[in-house]
Amino acid sequence: MNTRGENPPIVSLLTDFGTADAYVGVMKGVILSRCPAARIVDITHDVEPGNVHAAGHLLRGAWRYFPAGTVHTVVVDPGVGSDRRVLAAEVDGHRFVGPDNGVLSGVFDDVAPSRVIDVTNDALFLKPVSRTFHGRDIFAPVAASLACGVALDELGDVVDSWIHLPRLAPATDASGAVIGQIVYVDRFGNLVSNIEEADVSAMARPVVHIGGRAIAGVSTSYASVDEGKLVAVIGSTGRLEISVNRGSAAERLRAAVGTELRVADEEATA
Repeated sequence: MNTRGENPPIVSLLTDFGTADAYVGVMKGVILSRCPAARIVDITHDVEPGNVHAAGHLLRGAWRYFPAGTVHTVVVDPGVGSDRRVLAAEVDGHRFVGPDNGVLSGVFDDVAPSRVIDVTNDALFLKPVSRTFHGRDIFAPVAASLACGVALDELGDVVDSWIHLPRLAPATDASGAVIGQIVYVDRFGNLVSNIEEADVSAMARPVVHIGGRAIAGVSTSYASVDEGKLVAVIGSTGRLEISVNRGSAAERLRAAVGTELRVADEEATA
């Protein structure tokens, strides 16, 4: 077991539990009971309840910024208590623990996992296992075990298939315009699309059409426009975002996940 004081193991947590209840604190208590040397980092606990797509988006954008060896623990699990599997995996030196509901598939699509395990070694679980709180009884103790030195292969058998969330790719129409959709809305009301920077970087004069509005150009920051104005930027995930300087684009445009947007090159159509 790795319980050395130097370079303590890191366990990240991403859940939809919120912080009003004791669920997150209890998970942390289990992790520290099993692996006292662990440092626990909260990615977020404010995922919309049961929103596996949102959780996958946030995990995909966050995990690379942690040190190799981090154990990323994801509990957005509307199928808790059912026969869905629990997965553990190794990707580029990081370990992941989460339900087999697609929440890990975005990471796996970006970087092929070296191993994916169906977690069945119930000797590691907290007993008795509740039907409604696998975060406490399965995910937390398994993550703690990995953090403190238990080998991935000790958790169960290797699998070569898992549930994939569909990757929503933008399309290109006959005029060369890029058609995409909103895939995430953050707490500021910024609308994150599935259109990548490379999809629009070659356009001389890109114009974004969304919600009956046209936004000329892709700006370098939210503050590139006057307060209260709509702006299109390439956000921190490398995707096109629609925002309002000091406001909410989601409210202004009455937009949500699934709202379509179109980016056309004005110079090409002039």
